[in-house]
Amino acid sequence: MQILRNRILITGANGLLGQQLIKAFRDDYEVYALGLQPHPRLAEGNFFYRQGDIAERALLRDLMQEVVPKFVINAAAFTDVDGSETQRELCWKVNVTGVENLVYAAQKIHARLIQVSTDYVFDGNSGPYREDDRPNPLGFYARSKLAGENALINSDANFAIARTMVLYGAGHEIRPNFVMWLIEQLRRGKAVRIVDDQFGNPTLASELAPALRILAESGRQGIYHISGSEVIDRYQFALKIAEIFELEANLIQPVKTSEFKQAAPRPLRSGFDIAKALNELKIDMSEVVGGLRKFKAELSAINHS
Repeated sequence: MQILRNRILITGANGLLGQQLIKAFRDDYEVYALGLQPHPRLAEGNFFYRQGDIAERALLRDLMQEVVPKFVINAAAFTDVDGSETQRELCWKVNVTGVENLVYAAQKIHARLIQVSTDYVFDGNSGPYREDDRPNPLGFYARSKLAGENALINSDANFAIARTMVLYGAGHEIRPNFVMWLIEQLRRGKAVRIVDDQFGNPTLASELAPALRILAESGRQGIYHISGSEVIDRYQFALKIAEIFELEANLIQPVKTSEFKQAAPRPLRSGFDIAKALNELKIDMSEVVGGLRKFKAELSAINHS
């Protein structure tokens, strides 16, 4: 007799985190993956893929009523921090209206909704931050992510919010993340300038995804900071990457954030205190060197497969 498996809907399924979430759930759940592209980017099967946009309320409602997932994890987001300052309507449509649509559709079928958020909801004046610290977003992207959080907090949904930061890892046809970009530049022998006044917790995507599964299954509500366990500035992080991957650290030069004259302000002294997640969810998140060593092993396995 075939046992019916619980279903899960993962949005933003073609991104780095989305792909890792599919891997984290597909052995034990019937996984439905939603992405903007016509086809899934993750080559390996064992999941169902649908093309769609979370900004389309009717599409989400119909999809959820058809699938009836137990859990919905929203890994879809407009994450272009500088681009958000000029593409405000698109940013809001994805990061706020999309979340409101997910809340609406999830409540109709009593699904539990997990929202992925960011340290950018804080101003970066006094990190590392705990979950009960007061948000103060600086730029439009940051304000949109906080508004997305509030869409859940002000609803009657069964939800949890997982804030994370400095996400890195490997995936199929994903946008370059900081670690992958730096490795590529150093392998080409290119000099890079890396800020030494932005602090955060580097987070390995293949660790975050299983942690989000634990959060979903826990039934716990509220906000959780889930990231790597160590706070480090971006320049020192770059030096660690060069060390672990045996690349030329002399190519890395420190610079201040202000020298880049970016469109959107960054929270500088950020970082998370993840004690709540560690204690309540019993998850294990690596420090910087441990995470990079894991990632190096993952890349090696991919290259030899």
